[in-house]
Amino acid sequence: MKQVLFSFVFLGLLFVLPAWVMAGEHQSARSSQVQTAGPYNLELIAKDGQLQLYVTDLMHNAVQTSRGSAKANVIDKDGNRVTVQLKPVFGNIMRGSGDFKITPDTNISVLLAMDEKGTHVARFSLKGEPVPAPAQTTESDDHQPHEDASENGSSDED
Repeated sequence: MKQVLFSFVFLGLLFVLPAWVMAGEHQSARSSQVQTAGPYNLELIAKDGQLQLYVTDLMHNAVQTSRGSAKANVIDKDGNRVTVQLKPVFGNIMRGSGDFKITPDTNISVLLAMDEKGTHVARFSLKGEPVPAPAQTTESDDHQPHEDASENGSSDED
């Protein structure tokens, strides 16, 4: 009888513990957001004065950032903007710091340049609402998105 009881307890823990561990990981992930930008998934962790960016491919494999660069624009509810340069730290992590406070109204745009794959943009809203992915990728390394598509000769007018 003790063996049967022990078996039920063991099997119960076998099913409950992985769910418990995963729930804890999910809870800690709430302080970050993940956005797709071109061939990358970007996870941004934002704290007052600090940003940390994790770069993975679309299959969630770490992408080495040592030859890449990134810039983040932190915009508060009043429209004040702070630009933060993100530098490769090690592996797939980039970090930067600046003079800003993170509030629920903070929006952050990240421009990422990795080798020859162009510059990719991801937008993060800390309100928890999804931000639509940008429709374009630029091929320049200056981290400046094109201001107006009509300057490039494309126009919707006939």
